[in-house]
Amino acid sequence: MALKAFDLVSVLDRTELKIECFEASGKDLYLGSDDSVVVHYIVEERTNESTGKIFYSTNKISQKNLGTKKTVVQLKTASALGRLMVLSDGNLYLLDADVLNTIGSGPKIKNVSVFCVNENPNTLDPFTVQLCVGKRRCIMICSLHEDRVTLLREISTPEPINVAMDGSFVCVAGQGQYCVLNVDTGASQDLFPYSPTTYPHVKRVAKEEFLLAGPGNLGMFVTAAGISERPPIQWTEGVTALSYYHPYILTICSQFIRIYSLIDQQHKQTLTFSGGQLLGNFDGQLYIAGNSCVYCLMPQPWTSQVQALMDSERVEEAVELAEHSGAVGMSQEQYHQLCCTLMQKAGFIKLSHGVYDQAKDFFLRGGIDVREVISLYPGLLPSTVSFMRMQPPLHHIADISQAMHGDKSKIGEAKAFLLNYLIHLRNSGDPITYRLEVDTAIIKLYAELKSPNLMTFLRSTDIICSLPECAEWLEKHQQYSALAKLYRVLGDLDKSLKVLTRLVREEIKDQHFKGIQDLVDCLICASDSAVIWRYSEFVLDRDPIQGVRIFTETQAYLDPSRVLQALQRYPEARLSFLHHLIDTKKMRDEKYHTELVLHYIGEVVRLSKDKSSSEQLQESREKLQNLLTSSCHYQPQLVLKRLQGTELHIETAAVFGRLGEHEKALSMLVHQLRDFAAAEQYCIAQSRTASEEKKSDIFLTLLKIYLRPHPGGTEHDIELAPAIELLSVHAGDLKVSEVLSILPPSWSLSIIHNYLRAALRNAMHQSRIKRIQQTLIRSENLQQKFILNKISKDMGPIPVANNRICCVCNRAFTSCEFTIYPNGVMAHRGCSPNKNVCPLTGTVF
Repeated sequence: MALKAFDLVSVLDRTELKIECFEASGKDLYLGSDDSVVVHYIVEERTNESTGKIFYSTNKISQKNLGTKKTVVQLKTASALGRLMVLSDGNLYLLDADVLNTIGSGPKIKNVSVFCVNENPNTLDPFTVQLCVGKRRCIMICSLHEDRVTLLREISTPEPINVAMDGSFVCVAGQGQYCVLNVDTGASQDLFPYSPTTYPHVKRVAKEEFLLAGPGNLGMFVTAAGISERPPIQWTEGVTALSYYHPYILTICSQFIRIYSLIDQQHKQTLTFSGGQLLGNFDGQLYIAGNSCVYCLMPQPWTSQVQALMDSERVEEAVELAEHSGAVGMSQEQYHQLCCTLMQKAGFIKLSHGVYDQAKDFFLRGGIDVREVISLYPGLLPSTVSFMRMQPPLHHIADISQAMHGDKSKIGEAKAFLLNYLIHLRNSGDPITYRLEVDTAIIKLYAELKSPNLMTFLRSTDIICSLPECAEWLEKHQQYSALAKLYRVLGDLDKSLKVLTRLVREEIKDQHFKGIQDLVDCLICASDSAVIWRYSEFVLDRDPIQGVRIFTETQAYLDPSRVLQALQRYPEARLSFLHHLIDTKKMRDEKYHTELVLHYIGEVVRLSKDKSSSEQLQESREKLQNLLTSSCHYQPQLVLKRLQGTELHIETAAVFGRLGEHEKALSMLVHQLRDFAAAEQYCIAQSRTASEEKKSDIFLTLLKIYLRPHPGGTEHDIELAPAIELLSVHAGDLKVSEVLSILPPSWSLSIIHNYLRAALRNAMHQSRIKRIQQTLIRSENLQQKFILNKISKDMGPIPVANNRICCVCNRAFTSCEFTIYPNGVMAHRGCSPNKNVCPLTGTVF
């Protein structure tokens, strides 16, 4: 079905003269003949009351014979001036537009080959018309007044055959070549040549854009800059005239009128018209003329054209035509609603053809009620929703099965499209009017398609759906994990747990079920401790490691003692929970710390007997040592009792350190283990939070042990090398007076030379630091006194009345410490953290 954009309606069936040119303005129609006659008609548009069809009546008003006996080549009206310009025998005449009397004594300009009116004039005077007049070797830019023509500018150019003017630009068809002239600068831009056998049509179509007859029967669009921004139109051979009526290009040849779209440059309509020679758009009125007749091309309303295209399912053409037609004959709101409806209809046409990407795009652009789309898929809309399709209907599709002719594969693709479209709506960030319908449909589609993305959808979004219907649908399609998740998301935890319990017991099966982990994840969300205790034993019996997460990650409060009692039969889970209490909850109850320490002691002892697990033993000992040094809440006596009879000397030393018995701890490390590095690290660890004096005592104790013979040894069996290294490395941590008092008298000065030098340097450094600190404090004190003295001079005494309050906290001043700002505002020092900004007014000082 071809597009019907225009109808032919007769205006003048037959005239006595041979029509060579014509012009129209409003109701005025002017005809120029081959023997210098100009005729003026009044054309009235009427409507037949019986048929409703439009017809025209004409009335001859006047006639003028120019007397040249030559053809009238061009006619052009200047309606604002009431004038008609006539070109005949190279003479440009100016006539009265009503009675056709000649203005003046003769032609206004002679030797004229062609002329045109500037349709985008550069003048602000409404009673002046700009002309471009083509002569033999130039073009003249003129200004037309009521009784005269004024020359503005003359530009040399080859003899023009056809011209069109827009603003400051003139498109000229010269001898075999098109060019664009800038009348302001005189610059010329050559375009392309044309065939001598082709008439060089030049037509202005938009601001600074022209349509030219190009080689190979192409209609070429060219801008004033000399470039083409639209594809060319391929028209037929022998075009005698052309015109532009948005958004169409009309051409005429000997037998036909052909109409092309400016939007896609495609042929749209053909009208039979024999002998057509002239075609023109006169301010929206399209006239076409043969040798002795005149017809009007009546444009069909663009809404009718769009509907015809939609009826023939030429969707893209219909949408483009609507977008380029603008709100002609209607308000912006009506136009917007019409375009939205058009997009929606286009979407359903594309959906029925299986072109899903375009269907989705049209639905989104048209802002369709999503229920219109969902209603095509039986069972997806909630039964509680009462929905009636739009009237008049947007489509004639009963359901998706009818649209796809029952093809199951195509129906599956259509369901995948709907799911993709609904997910796009959910993720777009725009408000969704019908969330219940959308979410219900998404869940049902995911379940039917058995998509793993269903769980992701349930986890990542807030769900508003019809729970009974979705639950029934999920059970029908055996999506039990998703069913449990949906119950949980919508707050029905009991039903969720029941479904998960059945899955764990394998009463029902679901390929997406992850096992006991899903049940634990659900229990973690429970805020009722009774629910947790009800299912805890069931979970622990099947997986203690996963089960302990119920107690460590729960949101409910659980008594730790009861939890530990429940975990008696699950040692690994109990250990994990103890770590949770100590490491995460930071609980200081000594029974939890003691139990954890005793557990690791037992594990280390057990692993010590198994020689094949050295790595595991090393890991357990490190955990035990870290726990003994980091925790101060276990019972050291009980731990020491458990350590007796073991080879865990480092651990025993750590417990002695916990009791403050540093000498026992260090003696064990030095004499029993002979681990001098461990002894030094012990001192460093124990002295981290100690005072300087206590720190010195700890290192001095180690030095005494180094200098004391081990039990059963002689006075020569001292640890000389470690003692000297200790003195060298920790000279700043050992008091010189106490060190000198315990050193053996037999030691020479050279042995302790390095220690003494480092100790004295450290002492001098500390002394200097203290002097610097004292000087800084005195300086600060002096600055404060200077500020106080300046304030006293500037402000005088500052009385603080009993009822004076702080501007921030509104409390009274109970001491002489306060802050006062230059504007008199007073505040407590703690209420005014920034001394440069008034806390009341915000003024910066």
